[in-house]
Amino acid sequence: MGNFDNTIRIAFFILRRERVISAMWIILLVAIVAGLAAPMGDVIEPAARMSLGITMENPAMVGMMGPVYGACNYTLGAMYSNTMLLFSAMAVAIMNIFLVVRHTRADEELGRYEVLRSLPVGRMSNLGATMIFATDLNILISVLVGLGLYAFGDYSMGLNGSMLYGAAMGVTGLVFAAITALFAQLFPTSRAATSYAFMAMGIFYIMRAAGDLNAEILSLISPLGLVLRTQVYVNDYWWPIFVLMAISVVITLVAFKLNSLRDIDQGFIPQRSGRAEAKRSLLSPFGLAKRLLMGGVATWVIVMFLLGASYGSILGDIDDFVANNEFYQMLLGNADDFSFTVLFAAMQNAMMALIAIVPLIIIVLRARGEEKEGRTEAVLASAVKRSTYLACFVGMTFVASVIMQLANTIGLYLAAIAVLPDPSELPLDMLLQANLVYLPALWVMIGIATLLLGASPKAISAIWGYFGFAFLMVFIGRLPDILPAWVGHLTPFHYIPELPMDDMNWLSMAILTTIAICLTAAGFFFYNRRDIKPN
Repeated sequence: MGNFDNTIRIAFFILRRERVISAMWIILLVAIVAGLAAPMGDVIEPAARMSLGITMENPAMVGMMGPVYGACNYTLGAMYSNTMLLFSAMAVAIMNIFLVVRHTRADEELGRYEVLRSLPVGRMSNLGATMIFATDLNILISVLVGLGLYAFGDYSMGLNGSMLYGAAMGVTGLVFAAITALFAQLFPTSRAATSYAFMAMGIFYIMRAAGDLNAEILSLISPLGLVLRTQVYVNDYWWPIFVLMAISVVITLVAFKLNSLRDIDQGFIPQRSGRAEAKRSLLSPFGLAKRLLMGGVATWVIVMFLLGASYGSILGDIDDFVANNEFYQMLLGNADDFSFTVLFAAMQNAMMALIAIVPLIIIVLRARGEEKEGRTEAVLASAVKRSTYLACFVGMTFVASVIMQLANTIGLYLAAIAVLPDPSELPLDMLLQANLVYLPALWVMIGIATLLLGASPKAISAIWGYFGFAFLMVFIGRLPDILPAWVGHLTPFHYIPELPMDDMNWLSMAILTTIAICLTAAGFFFYNRRDIKPN
């Protein structure tokens, strides 16, 4: 039997399994990336674009978004690729990391791969099918994004540049699919493969930022830096696409070689040996939840602290950056009693609260993962109530929401006082209030995830679609006349006052908190009455 027998049949099987999740990714990516071009074109006047092009050369913004191309004639296309391409490519990379882990290392952990191997399939057919599906998915996203951007019709966003934008997204996804496939061979657990893939993306982002500021060789080594050298809508260079394709092929071949050498359920880098005997804390459901979740929560707390510090580090230059920029003035709003520094910090709070939703949803999803892997049944077979078991995961989520908001605030504050001429401009108590006010909105999102877990666990992934909608509304909601006003009312973030510019609305806070409690209680109600089914 050949190593790749029935690879195509497995690829079609993956297509069937991915028909919902991948479709959601496609819709979100195409809608956001292609859909934002028109609003930006309607809102940002040519004079504002030229001002933006000059101010985007600020070192802090170069470190965040990459080098500026075409600033002397800052067309809509140049501005769009400069502000959106890096983050679009990273979104596709995230999609590919989850995709590859889901169909390689995760399937091995759940025993599915062993069942598959008992059929007449080749040793490397599953990995081959996964990479074929990932390649097709990235090509489809590339084409749809390219055509969507070209359909916008702006003279500066021609067909060649639009297709290059889509190709840049797709090829970045392929590189990270290959990197994740490699880590899936090196490490014996899906958690480790996922963690190291995201760590690689973080390292590449830091390399790109350092390279764009000081040493370009670092940017050329980083896939996230190399993809920006396409200079989309300015010079439209295709050579970085072919280089990244070659890199993905090489890494994929290494992954195939390692896959041919290792045993099922094994990795080339073994797990660290654990204790000979379990701690007494693991005898309780809370101790178990803490053991499962604490590492991830600690990592995200550090991430939120560093993100806050990164934004705080640019506050020293933010007044000069925004003063002559109509677009950023529009985003930040007009409040004569407050400086642009305070307004920017307030906008950052909204964005960081949205980012904090990601780990909170992941914690709730971990309860579903334990159920799917058959471990929840073993716990509930002992003298543990369902509500107690679920409360350990959900309770940890609510606690983590507070800790992450505090970490972000402290990171922002410590960095800000180091760069601001007058640190008293951003007092800590004001920052804490402006950040913690978003907690009721986070709790509503946790409540929705808990309700889906209890009432319809197979549909729990829909929470990511709602998260994408909320993220889009928070961003687009700052731009006037883009969408009907009532659309923004469909997210809990619409009802959060933006302190210190707005007055505190205790009624909205109370209503949102009550809704979060009701949603969470409903999730517990349904969870206690449904079957616990591994699948």
